Amino acid sequence: MEPQKVTYCTEISLMMFGFGDSHKPNPETVRFVESIVLRQLRTIVHEATRYWDGKLLGGEELIFLMRKNKWKMRRFVKYLNLKHLKTQCETEMNAEFQTKTPQSRHPLLEFIERIDETGELTDLSELDEVIHRRQVRADCISQALDDSKYLEFQKARCVSFNSRGTSRSANLEKLRAWIDPKKQINTSGIALEVLAYYAYQTVAEIIDYALLVRMDARRSSDPLGNLAGLHYTAAMFVGEHRFSGSNPDYSRVYSGQPPITVAEIREVMRRFNVPQAGRLTFGGRLPETSFLFAL
Repeated sequence: MEPQKVTYCTEISLMMFGFGDSHKPNPETVRFVESIVLRQLRTIVHEATRYWDGKLLGGEELIFLMRKNKWKMRRFVKYLNLKHLKTQCETEMNAEFQTKTPQSRHPLLEFIERIDETGELTDLSELDEVIHRRQVRADCISQALDDSKYLEFQKARCVSFNSRGTSRSANLEKLRAWIDPKKQINTSGIALEVLAYYAYQTVAEIIDYALLVRMDARRSSDPLGNLAGLHYTAAMFVGEHRFSGSNPDYSRVYSGQPPITVAEIREVMRRFNVPQAGRLTFGGRLPETSFLFAL
């Protein structure tokens, strides 16, 4: 009997909804996004093996690949800080009447500080416009929903590749079986957590770009058509719902807008994989990491 194929279609479908797609994403689009995420994760692992010791792939090798993008590294640093804070709060709550011991920092934070020669990788003082746009988009969608639909939307926003539906070890083992079913590479638990983060960010970036593609397709001669805010609710609203009246009709939020299509995702990949004019390649091929959403 063949082992059951590992899939993340359910989780990715919920993530796509949480990032701005329709309430019921197109199943074909979900499967296509899943294939992109899996292919990119395997490429990341392959790139990381250039720096490992041949025995155990750790989180440091994976993080090292992100060193050239300060914004994405900052998001990961913020993620580690929030994760550490959450763990610390849970520990204090569970040991309320016991002797409290200070929680050590995440080892990956120490590694990032060691490779951060200029200090810009851990500088969280600047506004991250990408995260800000996602938050504004989520806020716009939230305001359109009633209580029950908002709860569904909020739950979808909490889904990840390492959700707490089961134990942590079961989550990581599922991810390991998805990325490396033949167990060709010995991967540490911390490395799998990093890969789960990369997978989540890959889905987020794909949906961000898909909404921009849809905005471009709808663009007309409107002189305000280039406003960045127009794509915040592109998959769930039309113009009359965005701007008309103090009490607009949001009854079509779930059914009035088509879900993101496979064609729109293909257009995202086409634009992402075509080298931009002016990029200094000096006649050589761009490294594979230039075409990875998470890096």
